[in-house]
Amino acid sequence: MNRRQFVINLSVVLGCSVVSIESMVVAATSELDNKTYKAKFTEKQLECIKLIGDIIIPHTDTPSASQAEAHLYVDYYVHHFMTPDERMKFVGQFDNLLNANPSFLDLSANQQVNSIEILDRDMYQGSEQSTFYRKLKQLIVIGYYTSKIGATQALNFDPIPGPYQELKLSEIGRVWF
Repeated sequence: MNRRQFVINLSVVLGCSVVSIESMVVAATSELDNKTYKAKFTEKQLECIKLIGDIIIPHTDTPSASQAEAHLYVDYYVHHFMTPDERMKFVGQFDNLLNANPSFLDLSANQQVNSIEILDRDMYQGSEQSTFYRKLKQLIVIGYYTSKIGATQALNFDPIPGPYQELKLSEIGRVWF
């Protein structure tokens, strides 16, 4: 096969994969739309994720994690991307936090912050609870910064980075790939 035929075949394959990737992204984002997405966690679990998210990323001059709906991202990730074993471990550790005596939701605001600070301090200890918290925190942060609110209000958003400069082919010599 000559190079020209190879490039033609490659462009066909890449064109198909780009279309399929785009359709998957559209399907995933439309399903995660907060108006139509049905959360699989219970209301109590979602409330706990919101509280933890707001302790990790509180409302300051930028919106909080719950305002960016990071809890829905956590729910979607846990129920669509974790294996059944990972999900069972994660939800089990999460329920341990919820059903502890006293429950995380029953603590005062200062006690909740202190609990999260302790979990932050012990995050890399290797226990099951620290592994669970590390994954939960990671999902909250990813959910926040990949949301529209996080990407446009918390991060410096530049839809077209850098100034436009027209380049003439005669000045640069060859086409860049």
